[in-house]
Amino acid sequence: MKTSSVRLAALLALSLNMAQAASLVGYAELKADTFAPGPASGAWNGGLRGAARFGSQPVQGFSGVQFDPSGSGFVFLSDNGFGARNNSADYLLRLHRVALAPGTPAARLGQVSLGGVIELRDPDRKVPWQIVNESTSGRLLTGADFDLEGFAFAPDGTLWVGDEFGPYLLHFSADGRLLEAPVATPNLAGLPTLRGQRPLVVAHRGSSGTRPEHTLEAYRVAIEAGADFIEPDLVVTRDGVLVARHEPVIAVLSADGKVTEATADVAARPEFKDRARIKKLDGKDVYGYWAEDFTLAELKTLRAVERLPQLRGRAYDGRFEIPTLAEIIALVRDVEARTGRRIGIYPETKHPTFVAQSARMNISQLLIDTLKKENFTDPARVFIQSFEVGNLKELKTRIMPAAGVNLPLVQLISSPDEAPYDWAAAGDLRTYGALTSDAALKEIAGYAAGVGPYKRWIIDDQGRTTDFVSRAHATGLLVHPWTFRNEPTYLLPGYQNDPEAELRQALRAGVDGFFSDFPATGARVVSQYSAPEVRSPQHHAYAQGDSSSAANLPASGGFEGLNLSPDGRSLYALLEKTVAGDLPGQLRLMQFDLTSRKWALAGRYALEPAGEAIGDLAPVNDHEYLVLERDNASGGAAKFKRVYLLNLREKNPDGTLKKTLVADLMNLRDPQKLAPSTVGGVFSFPYVTIENVLVLDAQTILVANDNNFPATGGRGREVRDVSEFLWIRLDQPLKLAAGVGQRPAARN
Repeated sequence: MKTSSVRLAALLALSLNMAQAASLVGYAELKADTFAPGPASGAWNGGLRGAARFGSQPVQGFSGVQFDPSGSGFVFLSDNGFGARNNSADYLLRLHRVALAPGTPAARLGQVSLGGVIELRDPDRKVPWQIVNESTSGRLLTGADFDLEGFAFAPDGTLWVGDEFGPYLLHFSADGRLLEAPVATPNLAGLPTLRGQRPLVVAHRGSSGTRPEHTLEAYRVAIEAGADFIEPDLVVTRDGVLVARHEPVIAVLSADGKVTEATADVAARPEFKDRARIKKLDGKDVYGYWAEDFTLAELKTLRAVERLPQLRGRAYDGRFEIPTLAEIIALVRDVEARTGRRIGIYPETKHPTFVAQSARMNISQLLIDTLKKENFTDPARVFIQSFEVGNLKELKTRIMPAAGVNLPLVQLISSPDEAPYDWAAAGDLRTYGALTSDAALKEIAGYAAGVGPYKRWIIDDQGRTTDFVSRAHATGLLVHPWTFRNEPTYLLPGYQNDPEAELRQALRAGVDGFFSDFPATGARVVSQYSAPEVRSPQHHAYAQGDSSSAANLPASGGFEGLNLSPDGRSLYALLEKTVAGDLPGQLRLMQFDLTSRKWALAGRYALEPAGEAIGDLAPVNDHEYLVLERDNASGGAAKFKRVYLLNLREKNPDGTLKKTLVADLMNLRDPQKLAPSTVGGVFSFPYVTIENVLVLDAQTILVANDNNFPATGGRGREVRDVSEFLWIRLDQPLKLAAGVGQRPAARN
């Protein structure tokens, strides 16, 4: 082995009687400027190539450690290079054999010996996309190809490595030859929907946040944005045709004739000036122009206008017609013919009691007749909704059976201060709150497939998730809340103007779909939440043209910790960052069975409030693992660097795995001043990234930092970070499984 000059102070002082605290009992230091043979490196900066800064290959930083199966030392994994993909294309991915030789307490000298390397490469072209060294015979892997952060030697002698970019599992031979294509990470969140199905994005009146609502253009944009269903509110014309408008009153007037709200430009049409009427809409006098007072031909002369001009402007006023339900179905069919996408329609029967009184028509019957005529009666592509109760029951028991169709119905539930008008018209004083009890939900399940609650029934005005979804699911009801909008005026303060945060909370609550004025936002969040794979923005697909907005894991958030179970049967891999849809600060611990090649979600790791990432994972026994957790600070700003004992068998009330603090790396006792940085008998480890932990015996662990070569800041702003190796004696012994803490040769 080649020996490097180091400062080494190592003392496995097991006889020390330190009370109730982890202690530093050994220390070693490897200088930053340590290089191994190889091509010049450091030529890339931000994706631009210049002169190489280094004549060979840096040995550091280290992002994983194991006992060397071929000798008496250790094997350390090199990180992905110089800190980022765009500056690491000439940094070769390697594992380094390292021997640590502790000195005596008196001499406090020792040696760090660097042995050979395991060069990671892909000569057999197992990587199915282009790598940096694509055209070379050796196809050496670089830090621009993968970000390696943990590894383990399998019982068959092969090598498994975790990657952050994909994230992937990489399988190598003992000498570093890639054996198979990178193994992708499945998205095993376990959707809390009624049947585990993907939540539906329902375009509320089309893409009504970006186009005038209830226009073919709004529906077209919604479909292009990724909506699964488009929602037309249906009203009726004088000649009995269903058209899409928010209300039967298409322009509301004040007493002096000024427009207070409108979805059509009828008030500006002198030919219709005498059509304004006062009518009772759900018991309230409303002055305006009413759809049922116009023929379809007359309505077709009008043009749509923005209902919320103060918020959404008037850029599209006067450009689009009022569409019929038949025209909306034709649009959906045209999209299907061109793209193959099967879009659903989610019609609402608006004010059925009012329509029966004012227009003398049964809007529910008209709807079924139109769907039958247009041959659009696939129950997988239609939901029928209503704020009233009676017409849904009539649809279920009379109208649909007579027509030979069976479409899912959805009972809409408004705010608790409002009431279904058919109840009010019959003298029933109950409000919508009466539809939210367990008994009421069970009754609804007798005639409807789902409920469409106002979103405050799901998330209250304090931002707290209620039990509404779980109670509705218990009766077999789907839950499709409304309405999710991007504008800050509609968001609770806790979301900090982030509409996606509101949607993620609703999805975590288990909703089966939702109505949104901005279906592009909804589709993006749902795609992240329900994607088949976990992908970071560095995933290779995004380098080949796909949009990285589909990523459901933050940048470099992949497998930061990876290790083998003590029985050698499974890999455990811990993500560094939170997958979209999971609660903030919760990290997935994945299990990969080496025999069946199947993945499982072993549990979720909860970061502490001060914790921002994990650094490594090491087995203790069949259900306990050590985890490094840290903040993202260094030097004087660093406050939180810890080692926890994670228990896979015990969970906290929120479902995350229980953990116990075993070492505070910012506060280790060092009464013998083994480390040069120790002050007052206390040693601190203030590096940004600490990515190596290994059990040496029941009471001693080895910890080392990743120095992010050539970074500075850990021990001073102008001091280049070194690699420091710590032997730490724990206050309480670990319960080790057979073979843990022993070199491979001693396990046989």
